[in-house]
Amino acid sequence: MLQLGPHPELAESVRGTVQRGDASALLSGDVDAGELALEESINGTNISATWTGQVVDGSCGQEIRGTWNNVHPTLSLAFVLRKQPGWQ
Repeated sequence: MLQLGPHPELAESVRGTVQRGDASALLSGDVDAGELALEESINGTNISATWTGQVVDGSCGQEIRGTWNNVHPTLSLAFVLRKQPGWQ
């Protein structure tokens, strides 16, 4: 599960977490002009993965599709994020 919200220290940015089974990681980044850029960190210091994507045309900002890139081992996976009710 991935959760994002407004970044408390950086206007126009987001911060959150991603949970995969028992493991979790921190996320931080922005969505600017329809482009998503997130950095993921397992230890809170080093970047362990990046998320890059675009808001899907016609989705009214409700869906983002892109690529998740793991640093080590090198791995790329497609992703789809859909906005859940309750966050603006």
